[in-house]
Amino acid sequence: MSVTRVGLGRRVRAALVAGPLLALASLPALAAGEAGVDERFRQAEQALHEGRVADGQRVLEGILKADPRNRDAANLLGNLALAQGRAEEAGRYYDQALEADPLFAETYNNLGVLALQRGQVSQAMTMFQTAVRIDPARAEAWYNLGRLFLAAGKVAEAERHLRRAAEADPAHVMARQRLSVLLIGQKRGDEAVPLLEQAVQAAPEDPAVLFLLATVRDDQGETGKARDLYLKARTAGSANPRLPVYLAEAYLKLGQRAEAARELQAVLKDPKADPKAREAAEALAKKVGP
Repeated sequence: MSVTRVGLGRRVRAALVAGPLLALASLPALAAGEAGVDERFRQAEQALHEGRVADGQRVLEGILKADPRNRDAANLLGNLALAQGRAEEAGRYYDQALEADPLFAETYNNLGVLALQRGQVSQAMTMFQTAVRIDPARAEAWYNLGRLFLAAGKVAEAERHLRRAAEADPAHVMARQRLSVLLIGQKRGDEAVPLLEQAVQAAPEDPAVLFLLATVRDDQGETGKARDLYLKARTAGSANPRLPVYLAEAYLKLGQRAEAARELQAVLKDPKADPKAREAAEALAKKVGP
């Protein structure tokens, strides 16, 4: 069940792209008077940002060795262990973080991720709920709860929790994207548009969000906007096999037959084209004509 997100540190996002389970949230500011520790955290984050994971891990381990009750070092080391598939070690670090601060909401969220990896769905639900109870602004935990309810088929509960995630973090693209998909599935595309527009503002180069907004605009009859969004999604790197066909349909609606034909031929001449995309392209090519 790929429904979870943990926090590491926004500035180290590029260093640990280990799949869809990871999201990176900023480290808490350290108390005044801890300049030495603060500088070492900065060094660790810089190392992680540059992809020097082992160096960053060594710095964090040094911080934790000097102060076993440093919740931030323990939590971040837990996230690193989880990202590298060392679940038992991650659990020990998370336990250490909570021993230092029993009300550390970020660690409860991360324990929920760990529980899901172990197939403990009920335990994960409890951990995510604890995280948002302690910190109602913990967007990742609201998001994780929403995905759990969605996986369980509890759509109304999923919508409520995904909305809370979007409200808690204006830049939470995944919450808006997932909520939009839910709304579109319920024929509520009008409600999805502002969510997707906000997501585009937060992540203007996200191809999945651009593509999704294009399809909604297309359904609403705003074909020109849809065409432009499909083109932006392609430029942003979208590999969605439906994009050329949808773009061809938009061109055709706008009377741009040559452009439509070009898109369709690209699909039909591609031996690796998605079978369903090829089938749709063949049907649409008959409308375009020679």
